Amino acid sequence: MKHPLLPMGLAVTVLINGPIYADNLVDVYRQAQTNDTVWAAARYNYEANIEKAPQSRALLLPSVIFSAGAFKNSIDKTSPTTETARYDSSNYTVQLTQPLYRKENFAAYAQGKSAVTQAEAELAIARQDLIVRTAQAYFDVLAAEDKLGYARTEKAAISGQRELAERNFSVGNATVVDVHEARARYDLAVADEVAADNDLKVKQETLNALTNTAPTSLARLAPKLALQNPEPQNIDHWTQAAQAQNPRIKVQEQLLAIAHEEVKRSRGGHYPTLDLIASHNYSKSGNVFFPGTTEYTSNQVGVQLQLPLFRGGATQSKVRASLAREEQARQTLEQTKRLTTQQSRESYLAVTSGVARVKALEQALASIQKALESTLLGYETGVRTGVDVLNAQRDLYRTQRDLAQARYTYLLNRLRLKNAVGTLSEDDLAAINALIAGG
Repeated sequence: MKHPLLPMGLAVTVLINGPIYADNLVDVYRQAQTNDTVWAAARYNYEANIEKAPQSRALLLPSVIFSAGAFKNSIDKTSPTTETARYDSSNYTVQLTQPLYRKENFAAYAQGKSAVTQAEAELAIARQDLIVRTAQAYFDVLAAEDKLGYARTEKAAISGQRELAERNFSVGNATVVDVHEARARYDLAVADEVAADNDLKVKQETLNALTNTAPTSLARLAPKLALQNPEPQNIDHWTQAAQAQNPRIKVQEQLLAIAHEEVKRSRGGHYPTLDLIASHNYSKSGNVFFPGTTEYTSNQVGVQLQLPLFRGGATQSKVRASLAREEQARQTLEQTKRLTTQQSRESYLAVTSGVARVKALEQALASIQKALESTLLGYETGVRTGVDVLNAQRDLYRTQRDLAQARYTYLLNRLRLKNAVGTLSEDDLAAINALIAGG
């Protein structure tokens, strides 16, 4: 028969109850996709950056300019006689220019193509970041709910222990130390409950800021969590995959390519330019000192060569600056590769150690439950004190809390490992969601 002071729900449960239907992880992610401002800004940034390709391509294509003017003219002649003539004139020109050779434009076109690839990688980073941020906020709320639930359960258990200690003390079966300890533990439990309640509200606000929706009940993890080590269980495989697929590396590779083309673009200031030009001109003008008008029409087709001779040293300065920027981009790429390797290794180890930690805490929880039952029986027979009971209860709730947090951390680290590799997708989120009750 269960001991009257043995807390209900010694397994990993909480006292937070909600409606039958609750949003699961994928539901919350869909809300974040629609309402998260960071993700929205990333999408608009992508849409702006992919326009760099047609903008740079336009530098290689013909341009047509139409210009026209209408004027009223006045001429005063003072010698040998004084005369004033007023007349109207008008003109228009249509000119087509087709670049034939412009080294700077070729480099700009290559930069535009790299900018599009960079934008695609940046959008992939933002998409994966949204998945991680959503899961983090979701599990933070669940962990805070667990913490509050355990705090309330512990307070209730300590309250019962305090009342028992006070009754036993009144009949001479307990010491004043037991009473004072129980009261002190109860006061601490009240303080822990207040802190846990505030922490839950903060975590809920963080999630609400992400989804821009009213607070809702969240689906919880299934009671039994299937633990999986990374497959394959080879840390070098994951680091190599990260080097090949991580979009952060791809971004830096494109930035290096852009910097390399900028060197060419700067050096293009030394090179001549050659353009094909075709124009059609029409002008109409009144005669100055006798009646009538004169009309002219002309057509022109040819090539125009321009050769820069001296620009005050500006071109050489731009070359030096672009070479320095290229080297900066190369070093940043190398640093990103190193950080990616580090993050992938850390994430891999976090998953493997997370599996071991969850298993260890599950075993510890089973042992602590039995220890608490024994301590309570020992307290009844007089071989254990009330302080022993309080300590055993405290160990139980702390282990429950740590186990719940370890489960959430393990799941987050699974996502972070895929994120470090650069392959995190909604399928990975759905796999985590399948572990959630109702997911």
